[in-house]
Amino acid sequence: MMLHFLAHQGKYGLLSDRFGLTRSCYHRCVDDLLNIVVQQLQKFISWPDAHRQKETADYFHTKFGFPGVIGSIDGTHITVTRPPREFFPEDYFSVQKKIYTMLLQVCHTTKFWPPLRIKEC
Repeated sequence: MMLHFLAHQGKYGLLSDRFGLTRSCYHRCVDDLLNIVVQQLQKFISWPDAHRQKETADYFHTKFGFPGVIGSIDGTHITVTRPPREFFPEDYFSVQKKIYTMLLQVCHTTKFWPPLRIKEC
């Protein structure tokens, strides 16, 4: 439910119908999950220290002309088989690529761009 909420920019009416819940129940579930995520955030996401921020910002400004950048996001589509109907396969269909995919996104603060390549499985 949480991933659908984030993917659909919080459209409670649409999503509560999809999961067979009232809007208030759906809102309460999302609120509880968001509170858990926020409480655990520092275990999984860390900002670079001041030295690393300056080093990265200097690199991006010099290399690409973007001032004040301290990180970047990269992503790739991973091909998957058509999900079963109960998992809303239309949410995984890439119109551009004409295949079912999941989007993997990676946030990093390295000047070695990209830090790794992930091949399709």
